[in-house]
Amino acid sequence: MTAAYITTLFYLTLGIIIILLGIIILRENPKQRINRVTAMMMFFAGMGPIFGAFGLLLQASPEANLALAPFRRIFLIWEFFFPQMLLFSFLFPREIQWAKKNPLLPFFIFVPHVVHFLLVLSFSSPEQIRMLIDLQSLSDQFGIFIQPITILLGLFLSLLSLLYEFHTNFFAVVNLIYIIAAIVLMVWGYRGLKNPRLQKQVGLVLWGIRASVGLYAIAFIFPHLNILHTSQSVTYLLTSVALLVGAASIAWAIIRYQFLDIRLIIRKGLIFSLSSALLIGIYLLVYSQGKRLISGIVNIQLPLLEILFIIFALLFFQPILGTIERLIERIFMRDRLDHRNVLNELSREILTTLNTDELSKKMTTTLKEALSLESTELILANRDGSFVLQKDRRYFFDGTEEWISVLHSNKEPLGFDELTLRVSDDTHLESLRLLGAYLLVPFIHRESLMGILILGQKITKTTFTTEDLTIFSVLANQAAIALENARLYRESLEKQRMEEELDLAKEIQNHLLPSHRPYDERFELAGYNLPSKEVGGDYYDFIPLDDQCLGIAIGDISGKGIPAAILMSNLQAALRISAARVSSTKDVIRQVNSHITRTTTAEKFATFFYGVLNCRDLTLEYTNAGHNYPILHRKGKDHALLREGGIIIGVMEGASYESRMIRLNSGDSLILYTDGITEALDSADEEFGENRLLEAINRSSHQSAQYMLDHILESVIDFTHGYLQSDDLTLVVLKIK
Repeated sequence: MTAAYITTLFYLTLGIIIILLGIIILRENPKQRINRVTAMMMFFAGMGPIFGAFGLLLQASPEANLALAPFRRIFLIWEFFFPQMLLFSFLFPREIQWAKKNPLLPFFIFVPHVVHFLLVLSFSSPEQIRMLIDLQSLSDQFGIFIQPITILLGLFLSLLSLLYEFHTNFFAVVNLIYIIAAIVLMVWGYRGLKNPRLQKQVGLVLWGIRASVGLYAIAFIFPHLNILHTSQSVTYLLTSVALLVGAASIAWAIIRYQFLDIRLIIRKGLIFSLSSALLIGIYLLVYSQGKRLISGIVNIQLPLLEILFIIFALLFFQPILGTIERLIERIFMRDRLDHRNVLNELSREILTTLNTDELSKKMTTTLKEALSLESTELILANRDGSFVLQKDRRYFFDGTEEWISVLHSNKEPLGFDELTLRVSDDTHLESLRLLGAYLLVPFIHRESLMGILILGQKITKTTFTTEDLTIFSVLANQAAIALENARLYRESLEKQRMEEELDLAKEIQNHLLPSHRPYDERFELAGYNLPSKEVGGDYYDFIPLDDQCLGIAIGDISGKGIPAAILMSNLQAALRISAARVSSTKDVIRQVNSHITRTTTAEKFATFFYGVLNCRDLTLEYTNAGHNYPILHRKGKDHALLREGGIIIGVMEGASYESRMIRLNSGDSLILYTDGITEALDSADEEFGENRLLEAINRSSHQSAQYMLDHILESVIDFTHGYLQSDDLTLVVLKIK
């Protein structure tokens, strides 16, 4: 095997690999302009070593020497690689605006090379140009009359031959200018990049092109400028190595950094095919050389030798291929920007993130970097069915808008252009246009639209691949679940926080109620409060006024829960302040009413009863502001209701109230209660009522205050059979000994 044969095989293999690489790029997305331009650049680059291989074959064949000269002129077609590379720099890594607005204008950069190719193809030497027209024959035929014309023609042909000679010697400078311009444009685009993957792509391609330029300058430009002298074989070798380095940088950018968004299966297939081809080439080389060597040393029949090589291939090549495949897999597994790794990383992050803001930031940032997107935004659903996007300003979207319904029913990623075709009124899409929407991905969980991922176009202007769409579909399902988990977690936190607040409010409210019962040898008191929720609006109080008097109050605030508890605390504070200043119950109620009316709305009011017990003579002055009539049970007599007073407090400022004085005797009982007692319901929705309350009082009137209170409560509980009540329950019993 001669060196010429190995060189020819190397050139041919290199050219085929480069062209196949271009075909892979073109087949990935033929509609994409950057793919077409890159594929054409690879085609012209591959033509160089292929023509070089055929040139070496013609050179080695004496009978083909006649075809070598025209072949060398056709060989120059590969130089269209340089304007094609400049065209590539117009699109990558960032498309130049003037080239985008004038798509045909960049093709004028091919004009010098078209002229160069036609000129070299038409003429083989300057002498051929001078001999195009036989000027001497024209002069002899037409005489002196044609002599001025022949002089001008001769001058023109001489100038044309000089131009041809200069053009062929120094046209390499044009290629160098094109290369420098392409590098400058790509460096300019590279400096404006912020995406890590694009930076690695462009950096690697730039490195390959710079190395190629250096080798090409040594091979062609310096010899033509008489700066350096090299043989033809060295020129071909350096040119092929330059193309190899450039193609290898693009191939590695495809394999390692998803250059031009080539799919994973194609990238893995590319490197596996190259590795397999290299392995097969090594095998054929070992086979041919081993066969020749062994046949010359050992007398073995050739069929037996071939069997031995087949056994060798079966034993060693299959494990080697398996090792190569594992190495390839490991290469891609290390790439954190690979689609599978992006999906795995996002899956782990979003399924363990319970904060929607962190979830949104992680998802949009990762996708923007991994897929080289111009923008990524996430619209999240609110509880009221609307959608909101928190950006430099808040974007609100009504959940009933048609485009949201289209996405909800489609359930799959949908392009913005296709969305506009499905929406009858696209005025609602203006916000999406401002956000740079290119693709919209709905997040749906159990038929509920949890959010919408808005993706901008790729920085490289390439379309989304099937791998991208697969990521979005899987990610949409996981993100919808993650958003639902975040919502449930947020609700659980809110519930926990509310429960903690309610516990605190309950503790505060319990402190507002009497902590102990006043004791006197002439009477006894008992009180009980049970809110229907954690806190309630019922209130009772025992207020020591002086050594001889005791204030007794009970009230029922409108509403339930926290609002009622707040009003109750307000009422308690107002009562205690007024009771300390004013002695008459009607004046106390009037002041409390004035305070509540000024500090609350008309919807917030309270029924209220306030009485002052004179502990010395056992008289009771009271005022009833619309509260359930307290029951005065006389010993051995019938009962009486304490009615005198006025309207409920909190609805009319300046309302007037009345008071009344009664005397209490030994054995008398006064029962104060809220409507939670009489309106307690059983399972049949029947109320406990005043009659049952009177019966419970009559049965226990001869007992102590605490006994009476317990008996009444037991009667209520027995009646309701533990049925859940919707109202607060409060009871106070005053027993005269």
